[in-house]
Amino acid sequence: MSSYLLLAFAIFLLAFDFQNLRSWSGGQTIKPGREKSQDFTIVVPVFGHPRYFEAERLLRYRHKVLVAMEISSPSMAAFADQLEAHEWTVERLVVEDPNPAVLVAAALPAVRTTYTFRLDADTDIGDDAAAAVAAADVAGADLCSIKCAVGNRRAVVTKLQALEYRMAMLSRHFRPWLTSGACFLARTDALRQIMARHSMWTPGEDIETGRTALALRMRIRHLDMVVHTDAPESWRALFRQRRLWWAGTFRHWWVNVDRNLLHLPVLTSYYLIAIWVTWYVKWWTMLSPGAVISSLPYVYGAYLFVTVASNLQVASPWMVVFPFYALVQVLVMPVFGALTYFELAQRRRRVGRYAFGYRRRELLRVIRRVTTYPSGRS
Repeated sequence: MSSYLLLAFAIFLLAFDFQNLRSWSGGQTIKPGREKSQDFTIVVPVFGHPRYFEAERLLRYRHKVLVAMEISSPSMAAFADQLEAHEWTVERLVVEDPNPAVLVAAALPAVRTTYTFRLDADTDIGDDAAAAVAAADVAGADLCSIKCAVGNRRAVVTKLQALEYRMAMLSRHFRPWLTSGACFLARTDALRQIMARHSMWTPGEDIETGRTALALRMRIRHLDMVVHTDAPESWRALFRQRRLWWAGTFRHWWVNVDRNLLHLPVLTSYYLIAIWVTWYVKWWTMLSPGAVISSLPYVYGAYLFVTVASNLQVASPWMVVFPFYALVQVLVMPVFGALTYFELAQRRRRVGRYAFGYRRRELLRVIRRVTTYPSGRS
């Protein structure tokens, strides 16, 4: 019996590793066309320091941008004055514990357009914004994820991240709710509903936008446009970034495991088993040099084959070394991510539970009530 379970487990993991093959079908992807719409606002959350806002990247959209700026420090208040003097629109906000979700939510009452881009201050949105909005409107989309690419591909560390991003973005074709903080597009009234049910807990606040929209059964699509952002340019900076990302991952898949199992049972099971539950086994194997030496060529060959075969659309020579890059992450980062999560939760005195509730369960309860009492009696 145990051997059958082990075989089933192996098949499940193998099938999941090939999941990006689904991206060839296009899935829930919409492509910008020739039509354009100017009915949008680009909301850019800025806090901490003026250097985080790179005005030159957004200069051509200046009159479409709403800078959601936290101004409690004198330097930020002075920077807001400076931007307004150069005809930027600034929504001045005072927030005790600012993060992008909080600032976007606070700025939304000032948005008057049908669609809203959420854009990180260090991201280049490119020239397709108006065409993207028109395509989203024709599709009737409430929320759209957008492809994010690495713009600073100079060092080995950024070239590996560039490949990682390109492969990750393929999954947006069939899981469009995987919204990135770098950029996403939403119908403004839908985004207001989402933010009203958002926990405002970061890291992981960006994907929670998509998760909330999924729970609310909104119309979610993936926009086939690319924005460019800067990736960490040193291994130390990458470690700091991924430590926060993995803290967000821990919060999503463990702290909110009940809601994720309800809405995303297969994906949740994969992350819990393949990454977290087997973490101990991976390390135990690594501590057996004989086993590692004898099995490493086969494991490497299998992983390389899976990586290339399932991501042919973004094939790159860097795939040769990518298995080692990925292995180090899954061996090292889960524990650092979990520790970072607990540190943040203790500091904030909040655990980061989703705020949208068990909507599908509530719907089933209503259906059962109507089925049991067709006349409407309770």
